[in-house]
Amino acid sequence: MKKTFVTTVSGVTEPGIIKSLAEITRKHGGEWLMSKVIKLGGHFTALFEMTIEAESLPLLESDFEAHFPAMYFSYDLVAQRTPSAYQEVKLQFDCNDRPGLTRDIDNAMADLEVELESLDSHRVAVIGMGTAVFSSTLTLAIPESITNQRVIESLEGLGEDVRVSQI
Repeated sequence: MKKTFVTTVSGVTEPGIIKSLAEITRKHGGEWLMSKVIKLGGHFTALFEMTIEAESLPLLESDFEAHFPAMYFSYDLVAQRTPSAYQEVKLQFDCNDRPGLTRDIDNAMADLEVELESLDSHRVAVIGMGTAVFSSTLTLAIPESITNQRVIESLEGLGEDVRVSQI
């Protein structure tokens, strides 16, 4: 019987790693349903949701570790999904950088029972001003009972310099 797993792999990046991971997955009858890859500072982390026959997973794990002994792998079984009453919304969030900002964003979303699906952020120094700007793209799962405008207002309430727009 097929099971769905979220697999995480991380370590020092090497050319063709994603292609090799995908080929090994297919070799064992697995299929990637969704993936996210990020590379920072010569390191990378990949997350992929994979479906595979349960009895094939140990062979896949062994093959991954044999081909990539310096990489770290983890496998988490995905629980049965229930249909959600959420809408996915993407927002652009910009303001002056300050300590605790991502914590404040997460707290504001938790207060509204909004799920933070992804946060892609950058901090950019502003030459001549002696400050940094925080810019982020947020993907949110918003309950049907909450309006997009309420979420935007909550985020903009984090500071006078905060600007949020739907993308």
